Amino acid sequence: MSNGEHKPISLRRTLAPLASLKLTVVLIALSIFLVLAGTLAQVDRGIWDVMHDYFRSPLVFVPINIFLPREYNIPIAFPFPGGYTIGLLMLVNLLAAHTVRFRLKARGNRLLIGLAFIVIGGASIAWFHQGPLPAQILSAAGGYAGVMPLLLIGSLFYAPMVAGCAVTFGRRGGIVLIHASLALLLIGEGITAASAVETQMPIYVGASCNWAQDIREVELALIDPSSPQSDLTIAISEHRLQQAAKTGEVITHPAMPVSIMVNRYEPNVDLRMLQPGETSPATSGFGVQMDLVARPKVSGVDTSQGINVPGAIVTILREGLPIGTYLVSPHLQIASFVIAEQEVPVADRMYRIALRFRRYYKPYTMRLDAFHHDLYPGTGIPRNFSSDIHILDKDRGDDHDVVISMNNPLRYQGETFFQSSWIPGDRPNDPDKGTILMVVRNPGWTIPYIACAAGLIGLCYQFGATLLRFLRKGAA
Repeated sequence: MSNGEHKPISLRRTLAPLASLKLTVVLIALSIFLVLAGTLAQVDRGIWDVMHDYFRSPLVFVPINIFLPREYNIPIAFPFPGGYTIGLLMLVNLLAAHTVRFRLKARGNRLLIGLAFIVIGGASIAWFHQGPLPAQILSAAGGYAGVMPLLLIGSLFYAPMVAGCAVTFGRRGGIVLIHASLALLLIGEGITAASAVETQMPIYVGASCNWAQDIREVELALIDPSSPQSDLTIAISEHRLQQAAKTGEVITHPAMPVSIMVNRYEPNVDLRMLQPGETSPATSGFGVQMDLVARPKVSGVDTSQGINVPGAIVTILREGLPIGTYLVSPHLQIASFVIAEQEVPVADRMYRIALRFRRYYKPYTMRLDAFHHDLYPGTGIPRNFSSDIHILDKDRGDDHDVVISMNNPLRYQGETFFQSSWIPGDRPNDPDKGTILMVVRNPGWTIPYIACAAGLIGLCYQFGATLLRFLRKGAA
């Protein structure tokens, strides 16, 4: 029996088209074109909109206009596979090629032993990377300097996997690990795209914070501050606000004593003061002397690196009758990152309303004890940003101090806290008022490390095995 006959002929024939090298080349070409189209699309659109529509979607309609000079306006778009589709097909192509071209070299008990080692290796790798050790290694080594120690220590947990591949696939065991690393990179990006959340946490010196905000999305918050323990907040999503503005739907909720009508919604605005004789669309709140000025959405090539700041005109209704019309926007602040909440009288209570960036609340609080912003002498070039943070988590019993600096993030409760920016003083020479931490929750954050380690071990194994065979032949 030939080496290839242990696999069913029908299975190989079925998978052969999916394992084709021609398909690989086509998929690479499609991905290159998608990157080109996504890059050109950022002339008029924000990077996150492009990421969502082009790279994190199964299908995208590419406008012809992005390839033409600005004076042309051809309202035609053609369908093209999105990043999800191309990535999935690449993964299928890789797995099919592995199934068709790689033969099991082991038989009988040797095969069972090899497969057992592979399973044990996979379990040990998963246990290592999903446990607390990776975060502890990176933190102990000072952030990114811990990547190499992480890979070296982690390689001990890869030993059963390497042994299993060597027993099961023989000389091609290293190539199997290399292919597995490529597959893991594709899977890891899929997990990141589907589940990763990036937010920011602004904290003033001496203040505490238990939430982070997503500056790419807003929510309309109706707040009941009557409870002495905590505020009751009902948040209406940006998507719901946009739909209500288009359809005229009145937004209701069983927990809300009022209903909300969205008169106008703009994805990016400036606020302007009214001139004498002009009338504001707002009848109550801070916006009675203001109006919204619609602005183009921030594009991916905007040198200002700004963000979209939406605005809306909303009418609060009680039993169908208007209480007041309010202008709401994150532009309305009483201080940097402190949104102004407008009072809404409802029966015998005073509610508050604000359009703010979407918040994610945490089961712990972080207090900023000190913020350090050090410069190289005689320059304005940053030498060090660092935040002295005190963590209080009553549920876990944590009550300790940590330092978050430029290259030394904090990993806590499945999230990573990076030193991102700072809250400047009111005047150029005033001390900074606080810190801005980037908070990233990514369940697949260890997958790139696993993939890189597997690829490195596979390359070393394959090179070492080939070198040994060469030296043996030379000695013979």
